[in-house]
Amino acid sequence: MRRLLFSAARRIAQDPEVQAKAVDAYERGVKPRLSAAREELRELTGEVNPLEDPGGFARRLKDRVREVNRRK
Repeated sequence: MRRLLFSAARRIAQDPEVQAKAVDAYERGVKPRLSAAREELRELTGEVNPLEDPGGFARRLKDRVREVNRRK
């Protein structure tokens, strides 16, 4: 059963149409969110240096994650 599932997954992943949809999903959904997260991390490291104050950085990061999750 497991072999059958992996074989089917391999065949599906090789389908050019599926690959195109995956690229589109990445470009429209994942990539913008990653870019936004990168920018927020840059801003956060500008406020608190993680090398000098790792505890403070972790607290600020935790607070930021909670703030973002409350908005959703």
